Amino acid sequence: MKNKKNKHLYFIAIVAPGSLQDELTALKHTAKKRFHAGHALNSPAHLTLIPPFFATEEEMKDLIKEMSAVLKRFKPFPLELNGFGRFGNRVIYVAVNENDNLVRLQEELFRIFKQKFPRYTKPNRFHPHFTVAFRDLDKNIFPQAWKYFSAIDFNGKFDVDNINVLRHQDKKWHIVDHIELTDRKKSLNSNSE
Repeated sequence: MKNKKNKHLYFIAIVAPGSLQDELTALKHTAKKRFHAGHALNSPAHLTLIPPFFATEEEMKDLIKEMSAVLKRFKPFPLELNGFGRFGNRVIYVAVNENDNLVRLQEELFRIFKQKFPRYTKPNRFHPHFTVAFRDLDKNIFPQAWKYFSAIDFNGKFDVDNINVLRHQDKKWHIVDHIELTDRKKSLNSNSE
């Protein structure tokens, strides 16, 4: 999606890796097949850190550079997924256990983002999750979908060692860049001392 000023729609997220990505995507396919809610398939399974915003490619290069410098101070940390949650009667998601490192990461990223894009306001509350069904999940079908997903015992865990930049193109979200936590060169050097 692009507007008149050569801006693209982006967001910043943690994208689930490997087999966990496959498991979460399978849940989205189930939501589409059983409950006709496939909109969540338009992006990889992710946890949103900075919601969608418009920016030029040059603005994104600057933002990524600033975020990269700050993320070198963060060490990778474990993230645990545990069960399902819901927002009202339109959104079903995989829940994320409370995590102080994740909250600090999001706060620091939003601080940098706000300096570059002051017109954007921070969401009232950061509620980390991985969406399974939303937007096109009919509220009349929601009770059946919630009963189905809430009965599943879903758990997962992975180490957050990077964040991702996604851009909207051709009606889908694509990963266009990633930023690693910690300066890996420093980490490798410190291990060899």
